[in-house]
Amino acid sequence: MKATTLFRGDRGSISVLILSLSAALIIGIGIAVDGARKAQAYSDATAVAEEAARAGGQALDVADLAAGQDAAVVPAQAVAAAQAYLEAADVTGDVAVEGDRIVVDAAITRPTVFLGAIGITATTVHGHGVATLISAG
Repeated sequence: MKATTLFRGDRGSISVLILSLSAALIIGIGIAVDGARKAQAYSDATAVAEEAARAGGQALDVADLAAGQDAAVVPAQAVAAAQAYLEAADVTGDVAVEGDRIVVDAAITRPTVFLGAIGITATTVHGHGVATLISAG
């Protein structure tokens, strides 16, 4: 009996196995690549939120500084400065003054590279930054 007639019922089974393994490999690579992109976006969002909070923390009353007096942080100017920083970085977020602190929450949305093939087209991450508002004197 010839070898070709012996395995005739198994034709195409390797193709299904290769197809399944290829799909699993692509999904694994997608998770690795897009997971790394998500981690980088989280780092970026946190850095932007922290820098926006620092920018807001420097919103001292200029008139008091010019007069050589103790200068307090002006909360409305602090919020405006932090919001301006977020806008300049092209990042959305929320800014609030809580007591003697300015709190910034930033959000970054990044498109996925591989996971769009399974319906996950983008990921959104949030970063958080806080600065203490200290008066200069």
